[in-house]
Amino acid sequence: MTERVRQIYDRKASSYDASVGRAENLMLGDFRKQFGALMRGDVLEVAVGSGLNLPHYTAAAISCTAIDLSEGMLAVARDRAEKLGLPVTFVQGDATHLPFADHQFDTVGISLALCTVPDPAAVLRELRRVCRPTGTIVLLEHVLSPHRPVALLERLLTPLQSRAMGCHLDRPTIDTARAVGLTIESEQSRRLGVFRLVTAHP
Repeated sequence: MTERVRQIYDRKASSYDASVGRAENLMLGDFRKQFGALMRGDVLEVAVGSGLNLPHYTAAAISCTAIDLSEGMLAVARDRAEKLGLPVTFVQGDATHLPFADHQFDTVGISLALCTVPDPAAVLRELRRVCRPTGTIVLLEHVLSPHRPVALLERLLTPLQSRAMGCHLDRPTIDTARAVGLTIESEQSRRLGVFRLVTAHP
């Protein structure tokens, strides 16, 4: 499944930003801006994709590392970082086996990717592993809504989304984060609880 996801996003890399732009602004509001502001100290962004969060980074991000499975998406992210004048170390790799030392980063973030990875619990454990004990893990995700009609629609649409984008709309991602041992510090939600911006500690 990991290879299939990589192929999907390599193929969609050149058109990805245009395809998500308007809908994303409507759905996320200022969540990307808040995500960027939370990236502080030695930063790792996992599943950076095309780098849509990078314009929202601030001077609080002292050093920036970004990893993604898709080389196509990384190429777009590199170009975005260069245009922003933002020094980022880009790495191609699998979020379930991060090639970094234990407790290496002050802030570890991931956005709109735990819906796609084959094993979200494994990825969350890796985020916890590479984050310093006093650090922060930032999650910007869409999840299974607590509102039953919305949740039913998410479950109905998931097979289509999974085939098209490798994306599962019906994952209880924040519950999974708690289950792997993360301590939730703050949680905001939008669109009937579908979109969440969460800060947590290892």
